Amino acid sequence: MRSISMGIGTALLLAGALSLRGAERNGAAEKPVASQTANAAIMRAKLASTQKIVEGLLANDFALIERGGDELDRIGHSEAWAAAEDQVYAHYRNELQRQAVKISRLGQERNLDGASYAYMHLLTACIGCHSHCRDVLHVATRIPRLEAPPKSTGSATTVPPAREP
Repeated sequence: MRSISMGIGTALLLAGALSLRGAERNGAAEKPVASQTANAAIMRAKLASTQKIVEGLLANDFALIERGGDELDRIGHSEAWAAAEDQVYAHYRNELQRQAVKISRLGQERNLDGASYAYMHLLTACIGCHSHCRDVLHVATRIPRLEAPPKSTGSATTVPPAREP
């Protein structure tokens, strides 16, 4: 689990370094590309964290739920995740952070129903934010270009492939 956290941290640092390097090298000309690179790394990290939460919910693994919530909260407080100058976007970002803290706390309290409900709210905020970024701010593409998160090393067992009828 520590290696996943280190991987997320490394991805965030790399994205931040690429963003700064691009801004220093060519000024405003490379800022959008560097910003897209940083945002893509952050989105992959958030996706990996939410994957842990889902896996924890399905496996009744409260430690994994708590870790996923903690990671999502740390990402939300990261300076690499630049806040847009938009009140609606700021609302969604704050909602993600509130739900991440709540999920982590409910995992610690071993409250599966509460954590499930908080995750649904988190997912709703994510969908709303992506719609806003895509349709209003025009900063997200219509077709997600995210890579699948790395295979989780949580305690849940792997689901065997479905049998042919």
